[in-house]
Amino acid sequence: MSKRIALCIDEQSCRNPGLIGLAGENLEIQPWIDLYFDGQSARSGIRCEDDLEEAWVVSCDDVEAINLAATLKADCPELVVRLVDFEGGGSLLSRAHTASIDEVMGKGAFVERYGTTKESARQEGRTPASAGLDSSATAESIHDAAPPCVGGKTPSAEDAEASNALLNLSVKEQPALIQAASTVVPETEAAVQDAVRRLARPTHSPAASSASFVLPVVSGSGGAGKSTISVLGAYLAHSMGYRTLLIDYDLPFGDAALMAGIEKPLAIDEALERPELIDRELKHVERPALLAAPSKLEMAESIAHAVPALLELLSPSFDVIIANTGASWAEQHAALFERSTAVLFLIDQRSSSVRAGRHALDLCARCGIATGQFQFALNRCAKGAPLTSIDVSFALQGATVQELRDGGRDVEDYLSAGAVTELIDSGNELCLSLQRLLAMLLPSTGSEQQQAADAHLHLPGSKRRGRHGVKRKGWGK
Repeated sequence: MSKRIALCIDEQSCRNPGLIGLAGENLEIQPWIDLYFDGQSARSGIRCEDDLEEAWVVSCDDVEAINLAATLKADCPELVVRLVDFEGGGSLLSRAHTASIDEVMGKGAFVERYGTTKESARQEGRTPASAGLDSSATAESIHDAAPPCVGGKTPSAEDAEASNALLNLSVKEQPALIQAASTVVPETEAAVQDAVRRLARPTHSPAASSASFVLPVVSGSGGAGKSTISVLGAYLAHSMGYRTLLIDYDLPFGDAALMAGIEKPLAIDEALERPELIDRELKHVERPALLAAPSKLEMAESIAHAVPALLELLSPSFDVIIANTGASWAEQHAALFERSTAVLFLIDQRSSSVRAGRHALDLCARCGIATGQFQFALNRCAKGAPLTSIDVSFALQGATVQELRDGGRDVEDYLSAGAVTELIDSGNELCLSLQRLLAMLLPSTGSEQQQAADAHLHLPGSKRRGRHGVKRKGWGK
């Protein structure tokens, strides 16, 4: 008798397998699959199983998939662990390699492996006829399952401790990964501190003292599309006439430079070590300026503390600074929020993403982090998608939620080739909806250059009404 497969997946995707490319399947009746919905049960269950052949980690209700996959591999080094990634981000591939995960499968590879494994089980007489599922997540079910957020009932200390423990599985149990990401030799630490002191001394003329619009892109969990939205947002803002800078603040795994097709970008650590490079490297007319993730992995932690000083230095030179962030929230997020004009908070079509968003908001409330500048957006919206902005608004206690359209396979194809401008020029639905969102968020500079850009801006397929047909909110600039 063949061994079984452990499948880690969130409950919504299990009820609606079409979300993961398995439309018409009934995962709960497959005898060759052991289903796990949360991190704790997956760890305890897989440890006790002697006849598991592999573990496939697609998603999870309470912990990021990459963290769970890495922890399972650390628990059982002999177990083959395959992580399923529908985004294809370079940062996740780097993290998976560092954690010794056996394979990162795209959607096509996952569906193919599922079909092959199921056929083998069928030939052995272990698979019943598959049955489709037509149930999908509702706003009520998400609301009931989600932990309380700001304005709701405060979770108990025991619940908070258990939740935090799950969210930090990889930090506690992956020594190699954490050591590589955070160990800083004394010489490197001293160099960063010296860079901060040098950055504190002004290098620009006093005339250029206006503050830029700082917009971090965050989410409560991985896979929501932060890198994609950050890169597209920077290029769209640039096309709208703003002097734009994109900072890849996903330390140490950012891949914004790859998505933008920039081979040798100026990295954050290089800018800190040699501030004189900033003016020379970041003055681009044809594209937004980019500060890439650190080229030296061991400097990630120290750089996190230096970024606020870097923002102070760069702010006078740009109208808009967009910051891509990592999946795991840490102290540097709070420092970034303090210097932000607005925060774009992404949620995707998974119920686990909604719950993670609520958990992040609750964490902000307990840590005294203001969330009034948070602007919520539901990503990958399309006809027939499990969630709408109304569903998510209900789950977030009435918060206003904008919708970003699903751009389809073109988004991954173009960005994996570094063809950002080509994707925008194609009139992709995601680009058009993100353009409209930026038009609401970003302030008017009042400059002749901005007005000229407004008058001529037109993406294929869009209908221009005044300034994108959307009234801006005032941000006090």
